[in-house]
Amino acid sequence: MTKQSKKNTKYEILQCATRLFLEKGYTDSYITTIAKELQISTGNITFWFPTKEHILAELVRNLFEFQWETEENKQDMLQAYLYELAMIASVCEDNPNAKDLIISVYTHSLPFAIVREGDVARTKQIFGKYCRDWTDTDFVLAENVASGIEYAMFMTENTENITFEQRVKSSLDAILKLYEVPKAVRTHSLDEVMLMDYRSKGNYVFDAFSHFVEEKIFS
Repeated sequence: MTKQSKKNTKYEILQCATRLFLEKGYTDSYITTIAKELQISTGNITFWFPTKEHILAELVRNLFEFQWETEENKQDMLQAYLYELAMIASVCEDNPNAKDLIISVYTHSLPFAIVREGDVARTKQIFGKYCRDWTDTDFVLAENVASGIEYAMFMTENTENITFEQRVKSSLDAILKLYEVPKAVRTHSLDEVMLMDYRSKGNYVFDAFSHFVEEKIFS
């Protein structure tokens, strides 16, 4: 097998796995299914990705290259951050397979480590002006708590007394409080984000991600 064909095989595995994860959810997608669809051996897959979790980790690396931000808020880093989380929450609310995929990222060590590393760097950039005395360790510890709030926001089912919008707003407010964002800024940013079309936009953007992966892989 040539180097180029080996490279193509790796990318084809990632592309096929991504499609299955989005169509069936991470839990119900299997290495054997990927092998069958690509008409290759499972050994060929595990040569590149020892486990399904390694495929998920590679997918997360691609996700960090994908821009969730939209034209309406890309100039405001804080609003872009909140809007992205609201969109992800909406995807979890409306798409069970996508929810399974996103929750899997938070519950598997390899992809979650990538998420946490990226989020620490990002939150330092966004919230540094509010946390001037914080050390790098402080930001790492805060991200551990913030990721727990995110997980709860994505995972929790609605109750009769709490709407989806209330759950999202309260979760985002808790994250902002964690990073010592002043109340006036919190209120303004949350009010602006909650007025945006994050519900419909989230599903549109998540669908666009699958096309992004395929175009990146085969470009």
